[in-house]
Amino acid sequence: MSSAIAAAEAALRYNVRPLMARAPERLRGAVLELGVDAALAVAAADHAVALEGLAPDQAPGLERATRAGGVRMVTGPDGRRAVLAGPAASLAGVATRLVGEGPPLDDLGGALAAALAAGRPRHPLRCGDRSLRFGARTLIMGVVNATPDSFSGDGLAGDVAAAVALAERQVAEGADLIDIGGESTRPGSDPVDAATELRRVMPLLEALAGRLPVPISVDTRKAEVARAAIASGAAMVNDIWGLRGDPGMASVLAAAPGVALVAMHNRRGSPEGELLAEVGRGLRESLLIAARHGIGADRVVVDPGFGFGKTPGQNLELVQRLGELDGIGRPLLLGASRKSTIGLVLGGAPPELRLEGTLALCVIAVAAGAEIVRVHDVAEVRRGLRVADAVLREIPEAVRSARAPGRTG
Repeated sequence: MSSAIAAAEAALRYNVRPLMARAPERLRGAVLELGVDAALAVAAADHAVALEGLAPDQAPGLERATRAGGVRMVTGPDGRRAVLAGPAASLAGVATRLVGEGPPLDDLGGALAAALAAGRPRHPLRCGDRSLRFGARTLIMGVVNATPDSFSGDGLAGDVAAAVALAERQVAEGADLIDIGGESTRPGSDPVDAATELRRVMPLLEALAGRLPVPISVDTRKAEVARAAIASGAAMVNDIWGLRGDPGMASVLAAAPGVALVAMHNRRGSPEGELLAEVGRGLRESLLIAARHGIGADRVVVDPGFGFGKTPGQNLELVQRLGELDGIGRPLLLGASRKSTIGLVLGGAPPELRLEGTLALCVIAVAAGAEIVRVHDVAEVRRGLRVADAVLREIPEAVRSARAPGRTG
């Protein structure tokens, strides 16, 4: 077994989630989920993690490592889940001790160490003959729907000229990549076969090939569509099932080493569980499938799947707790643009009146660590995120060096 596969298996088994110890309510909630009293003392803790999948023979060694490192530990009644809280350096020390213990603790230590070290900056992501660079600013994925039934009312099925014009306008407005889809995934939508999806997508891809200065992504869950799109120049596949839907999708990506993947979490039809733990497991399962097919994690962006099988309340909780996915160690994309949860919060606002709500969710997501947002309204979101990035990432030199505009009375 390769080291990449072994690491992906350990990451999935233990599903380590950073818990933002400086947000006491989140840490208390994680402890309560274990079914024990939430009296975990965290006054001196600046970091905390939740982990699962512990075996009975691991608990004593984990307890020794935490006690020696000055880290507090709470476990559930069955001993399979735990919350660790303490200074960042102490948690890292626990990981080192566990690796040094050898089996059966070394894979737990490796998973904990990887999650603790998984912060930014991210390495560039290769997309065909271009690359996406993270860190300086938030990247924007523009949406172009080649469908007749898009929930947002922007479907352009059959009108290639209009779709090309929209893609070119979005790039001019600041889109860093363009995402083309030929099948609606709105709740209640009817699935279409691959032939129909190809009839919608391929003319647009062929018209845009070599025309745009940014990578083109194809939004599809079908291996057949992905294969044809890649042959026509698509540099990214945006899969709403994260390689867990069509069994042929991973092989298609494996055969195209220069193509990136957006692996999304989809809760449709899956058993209900603790939300962020379930999302983390699903995304890590996608990374394991990728590793088993020789697709490096450095080719993957993860998307928690806002709106996909989740209730409106869960969608908002997902954004609240987005930072818990940082331990996965991959660039994070959020696609909340114009979705019905925003309309519900705004008292029934239709898609065309959801811009401000979209922008609010984008800013909150970026503050929590998102690197890419997928949106319909590129120009407006770009303007909003320029301000957010100036606060959250780096103050532009032109702003830093500007003088006060004048006296104020």
